[in-house]
Amino acid sequence: MLRALSAFCLMICASPLAANEVPERVGDALLHVIAHEAGHAVLREFDLPILGPEEDIAEDFATAFVYLTLPDRAEAIIEARAAQHRADNAQPGRFSEYRADAQRAGRMICLLYGFDPDRYAGLADRHAMGDEARDSCADMAPELLRSWRRTLAPLWIDPDARVTEVGLRVDPDLEAVAVANRPLIETALSMLSRMDWHSRITLDIAQCDGSAGWRRNGRTIFLCSAYVDRMTRQLAP
Repeated sequence: MLRALSAFCLMICASPLAANEVPERVGDALLHVIAHEAGHAVLREFDLPILGPEEDIAEDFATAFVYLTLPDRAEAIIEARAAQHRADNAQPGRFSEYRADAQRAGRMICLLYGFDPDRYAGLADRHAMGDEARDSCADMAPELLRSWRRTLAPLWIDPDARVTEVGLRVDPDLEAVAVANRPLIETALSMLSRMDWHSRITLDIAQCDGSAGWRRNGRTIFLCSAYVDRMTRQLAP
């Protein structure tokens, strides 16, 4: 499944690179970011109906996708990404397709709690969710999860299939960073490999000043180094 990364690492793994390791909390937030961009890819590559703001759909997809594919890490991932949203604290204009960051943070916590209220009771406690919010999330979230389960059912790859449709590209200037964060990249590739993509998609670790996105032309999920740096400043102890 991860031959591309393994071959890449064999070429350049040589010495300890701890200085380039992304803090665990930052890595958790980045997994939600990659899942969000995978949501855009799923919508476009499988021609799913977009019955609402695409950014909202992709954000909800990311939370459901993390819950379904990385259940043991879902709580840490959602809390890290929610904290990063609060740190950004963007306030989009009234015609923007984005919600305010505080609302995005609250929405993902609400969804994860609602997926399994017993399991995530501590999450609700830590984020001071009142009884009314808990009831609302527990009522709404299972319906959303059920819809995504039904939508994704024909798109999951057979567990016994050999995955060939997910690749990795790393900017030469970021090779040391990629090697130091090999477990994180392997987790991201494994998560993406759960989908039966009909055409190859690539995770691109790029030296750029933007954030992250999905490029339909080239079927690429890109993650900019500047975004990782910003998250590290926001989330690292």
